[in-house]
Amino acid sequence: MARPCGLVTSSDAAGAFRVSCPHGVDTIAVSCVGFASQRLAVTDGHTDIWLEELQVELGQALIATVGPSEMESQELRSGELMQQLDRTPGLQSLDLGAGLIQPVIRGLYGSRVAVLEDGVSQQGGRWGSDHGVLVAPELQVANTWTAGGGHVWMGPESAGGGLRFESPSLMNTNGVNTRWGSAARFGNSRGQVFILHTDSRDDRHWHAGISGAQFGANQVPQRSFSYIGRTYTLETGQLPNTGGRALHAVAGVGRRFQNQWVGGLAMRFSDVRQGLFPGIIGVPMQGDLAPSDAIFDIDIPQQHASRVQAVFTLQGPSTVTGQQWTAKAASSWNQRQEFAPPHAHGWGPLPDSDLSLSLEEWNGFVEFKRIGPHTTFGFQLEAQEVQMAGWEFLLPSHRRVRISAIGETVLTRSTLSVRVDAVHAAQDGYTEPLFNASGDVVGEDVRATAFEKLTPGGMVAWQRPFRWDKRGVSGTTTFAFHGRVPSNYEWGANGIHHGTFRFEQGNPELTPEWTAEGRCQLKRAGSNRGWSWRADGFAALHRGFISLTPSPRFAPISHAGLIHRFEANDAFRTGMEATLTRTQDRHTWEAAGSVLGQWDLRTGLGLPFTTPSQLLISWEGRTGKGSALKATARAIAPATLTARNESSTPGALLADLSLNQTMRKGTWSLRVHNVLNTAWLDHISAYRALGLVAQGRWVELRFSASLKQNQKSTLK
Repeated sequence: MARPCGLVTSSDAAGAFRVSCPHGVDTIAVSCVGFASQRLAVTDGHTDIWLEELQVELGQALIATVGPSEMESQELRSGELMQQLDRTPGLQSLDLGAGLIQPVIRGLYGSRVAVLEDGVSQQGGRWGSDHGVLVAPELQVANTWTAGGGHVWMGPESAGGGLRFESPSLMNTNGVNTRWGSAARFGNSRGQVFILHTDSRDDRHWHAGISGAQFGANQVPQRSFSYIGRTYTLETGQLPNTGGRALHAVAGVGRRFQNQWVGGLAMRFSDVRQGLFPGIIGVPMQGDLAPSDAIFDIDIPQQHASRVQAVFTLQGPSTVTGQQWTAKAASSWNQRQEFAPPHAHGWGPLPDSDLSLSLEEWNGFVEFKRIGPHTTFGFQLEAQEVQMAGWEFLLPSHRRVRISAIGETVLTRSTLSVRVDAVHAAQDGYTEPLFNASGDVVGEDVRATAFEKLTPGGMVAWQRPFRWDKRGVSGTTTFAFHGRVPSNYEWGANGIHHGTFRFEQGNPELTPEWTAEGRCQLKRAGSNRGWSWRADGFAALHRGFISLTPSPRFAPISHAGLIHRFEANDAFRTGMEATLTRTQDRHTWEAAGSVLGQWDLRTGLGLPFTTPSQLLISWEGRTGKGSALKATARAIAPATLTARNESSTPGALLADLSLNQTMRKGTWSLRVHNVLNTAWLDHISAYRALGLVAQGRWVELRFSASLKQNQKSTLK
């Protein structure tokens, strides 16, 4: 076990092993059957330990926070998160504006993709494709993503993988460090500033940070679009009323006590307000699309999302046998509100308020874990209370509680992971008056029926690492079987979904969907000069995959005539991501691509949000004076796997350019997005249904710096 980060590794058949920590190794704890445990101080960054006649194979690394799934995780590079997602093979982001995050991993999103901060699920506001979570990546110290299910400690939402964010703490920072930066964007107006200060010295830690961004309306390289048989003009080539602002603040403390227990408290405050394009809610009028004289002003329709979160962690000392207790407790409050001009979807009086949707959530999370060199076990408890209001009904108020028992054990050459879930869910009933054409009440429109359910779920995963030393190739094979309990949105939704411009209806009869999945990861790490590559492939068979019906049905109700209902049908998914890199002297060439296929086996149609195949080719040249120039070409194939009566989407070829200059005081970055100002349709964007092309060209100038001082070890 490497300290201070707590990573555990195992030796090969010759008794050799390698450990590392992001911020250096201070101490190595060695434990082996038949030998006395030792704790060795590291002074020169590495230590070789030779044990005679030792033939031991322990299996793969166990990581205190996420378990063995870390072997399949990949770090997201520095920069704006949403741009990283769109340029990482297998990842993409739904276009929700600049303040919210809704990742799409291998065509899965929402309740199938986990978004974790310090191991705590970010539940807030994730109802359907147009509701995302609030996260501040610039105020975190590590951002990684993991594809595929079988990651037991990431929770049930990790059926499709997830993103993981890590706040500063005593275990991952060292010394005093102040990181800050600012950015200005032109073409798609935006300004951003942030600062994060961390202080980890001796046995104490504290950190504080704040970030703010102001952004204007989105620019698009087109001047007209058609929606519901009408043609609209965009006078200035911008989507009016899509600006806004985002504010985030973080703070935390940590302490190592005399008994070597480590405690920490991290808090986050987030608040985002942004305008909504007039076509998102209701049918726009040409006058709604007139340009605004004030760049950053917004009007209704608009959305306002806020989040307050606190995470308390406690980690015990490691015993001589490598056993360690950890505990985690978190609580959060999340509120999302949408404001729109009052309108009715059919007969009846207009609403008397601008508040179309109010979603308020209270979340609680508790985790206990006992970590050992060979076996880790624990449990998680998660509770959620959601209150709904507003005249635009989306889903009823509801409650949800999950309790999970989790265990992992290292076998001779592999790791077996098991999680057993029990989910208790309940929702309130909801009715509205039913009007006729004269405005008279003629009955009741039942929008939701109250229910209470206790549903099982869980995961079983077997993971086997392997290595071919002669070829320098390593990899991981994973087989996973998991059952996902339907989300409350899939059970109880019955309203207009603005992200897809459809009336979506839940299905209370849905049962857990079961998935058998196989994955294989291969990689060859190169040196500073030479070839390196990575390939990840998967195939998954879903029984009772929950998705919207491909064709709507007519429902004679007062708010919508065509309804898409959630149904459970068998599905098959397969895909692959690959990266090939060549480094030579001061030049790096890279080709990265992804291909994805996913079908509803009953209809043969593609599943919603099937990301088209993509290929990214880039070149980076560096000088000896800290300069780096990078050019990227991104080819997107036509999307022919369509769902829900959607038309196919043509392909596109995009180009990006960036120039970085690193100096003693910081790094300057100049980036040009969509250099050729290409008009292209994003197949998974909400704006695709309106026929609106994706973001046009913009130029961004960014400066970031890190001031380090008084570096000291966090271990005595």
